[in-house]
Amino acid sequence: MLMQGSTIGGFERLQEYVAHGAFHDSGERFDPPKCHHNTRVAIIKRIMDWISGLNDDTREAFIMWLYGAAGAGKSAIAQTIAEILDGQHFVLASFFFWRSDPQRGTSKLLVTTLAYQLAVKLPPVFRERLGLAFENDPLIVTRSLEAQFKTLVREPLLELVHSGFSTNNHIVVIIDGLDECDDPQVQARIIDVSFGLVHSRDIPLKILIASRPEIAISSSFDTKPFSTPARIALDDDYQSEDDIRHFMADKFDEIKNQHRLRSYIPNVWPAEDSLNTLVQKSSGQFIYASTVVKYVTSVHHRPTHRLEVVLGIQLPKAGDSPFAELDALYRYILMGVEDVDLILQIIGFVILHPTYYDNSVAFIEAFFSLAPGDVQLLMQNLGSLISVENSPDLPSGAEVLTVRILHASLKDYLLDQSRSKDFFLDRVKMHTQYSELCLANITALPAVQSNSSFHPFTVTAILSSE
Repeated sequence: MLMQGSTIGGFERLQEYVAHGAFHDSGERFDPPKCHHNTRVAIIKRIMDWISGLNDDTREAFIMWLYGAAGAGKSAIAQTIAEILDGQHFVLASFFFWRSDPQRGTSKLLVTTLAYQLAVKLPPVFRERLGLAFENDPLIVTRSLEAQFKTLVREPLLELVHSGFSTNNHIVVIIDGLDECDDPQVQARIIDVSFGLVHSRDIPLKILIASRPEIAISSSFDTKPFSTPARIALDDDYQSEDDIRHFMADKFDEIKNQHRLRSYIPNVWPAEDSLNTLVQKSSGQFIYASTVVKYVTSVHHRPTHRLEVVLGIQLPKAGDSPFAELDALYRYILMGVEDVDLILQIIGFVILHPTYYDNSVAFIEAFFSLAPGDVQLLMQNLGSLISVENSPDLPSGAEVLTVRILHASLKDYLLDQSRSKDFFLDRVKMHTQYSELCLANITALPAVQSNSSFHPFTVTAILSSE
């Protein structure tokens, strides 16, 4: 608090409203996740080509959305891009959201934090205009996001451009983990305001937004003209399994060369089938691979034994969980949904029913006596774990929505009570519930008579499934 009679400049006042932990190079984010060497090469190249205007398909886009399932490596990519841009002397501002941090879990300090970073990298005209804005309106930080972006970013940039400033490269803003912002409505507003910021194309600014495909964010992007934002989905098109295999193989080589018990590790460790199992369980999500590596690398344990624990060959010691980080992520996401009991029943059905059985949304809704569209509504906040999508096995033009679990390790989590606790799916209990539903559907004639999915053999199939 200022003493009576003291004065403080506008730029100095701005610094009181900066979330310095949100910077890509903040000391608070010590050893942040970033891409392992020679992984994510295609994605990084596509983003850098977009920033540099080298890709015809994305040249007109001033905003890019990088999205994918939980643990897919979005923050690592955003961090790597930020470090590349910093190394190439781009003008860069970043905000890495994180819900557990009171400064980084809301949007209150978003605009001021970005404006501060721009001010320390751009010519003095920008800083002077920024300071003047604070002096003219000391309560600017209480204004709407729209007003803050206009006053603290757009107008200072316009004045800088009009002063004769030019750059061969765009100024880049990176907003990572938008889904970590505590209010879904604010998440959508940040997207809308970002589009408003660059809509006139009169300032040299590009914005990279990375997030999970949560409903508020996806809906906001979907309302924009498809050609306006560039999009990158972290899916199988970018060879994530190959990247994960490369990452894990390199890390296991490091363990064999550097661990203090390396002399006790066989040269051919791990076996090829063990590596294949780990890659398969990762489901293309780097958080699984990263969690495994952190657990196995422990200097206080034998790496060979720790890997056997991960593979289920050995039991972990009491209080020693190989998937603590992954489990915390799953719990965090599941705790944020409504009607989690019904959602777990549906997920359990998808996990436990025979692989040859119907997994369509229409069947699931009929089976659980839900109205058409209910499954999509129930799963709308689980887009980072569960996909409701058109079946890829159908002929072109045919549409049958199915429920697909994006993480193979989610099944292991939910079926292990020591890990999932109150989210545990008890096989016997779930099979009993599903059998009761089958019988109810079979006997509810003539309501389900026209639905050929409800066959008497359904009961036997579900009871015998694993």
